[in-house]
Amino acid sequence: MELLLTAKPRDTSLDDAFRDHQPWLVRRLALIVGDAEEARDLAQQTFVRAAERWPFPPEQDVPRWLAVVGLRLALNERRRRRRWGFLAVRETDATWALQTNPDLWHALMRLEPRARAALVLTVLDGYTQDEVAGVLGVARGTVASWLSRSRDRLRPILEERVP
Repeated sequence: MELLLTAKPRDTSLDDAFRDHQPWLVRRLALIVGDAEEARDLAQQTFVRAAERWPFPPEQDVPRWLAVVGLRLALNERRRRRRWGFLAVRETDATWALQTNPDLWHALMRLEPRARAALVLTVLDGYTQDEVAGVLGVARGTVASWLSRSRDRLRPILEERVP
């Protein structure tokens, strides 16, 4: 499993940051939105925002900034579509997601998007519940509740698939 929070030397160019961080950002966003193309679009928007602020100050953790901004864009887009009654942009074949771990993918897709985002950010990316709460604009207790319910919901789904 890759580590999101590995820091690169501060003399990194925007091109280097894109090359180093775009693949994992797309994968993380795809787990949130459930569509690879939409995840690529959101990652691109994230890097456009990064370009507007580049170069970052030396104390800025570039991977963390990208993850937070990408997640906010993904959640805002989902919220906008729900509010205005839009359908999903595309109906896609999700075989791209099934290639790595189909059981985990199917189980994650059963979760509500914000709960799925909280789980991905804490378990895969190593963020604290406080950090996730700040990103999602909710109380820490809400994140803890989402995580608890998500784990409770995933456990029987994943256990039934173990041979």
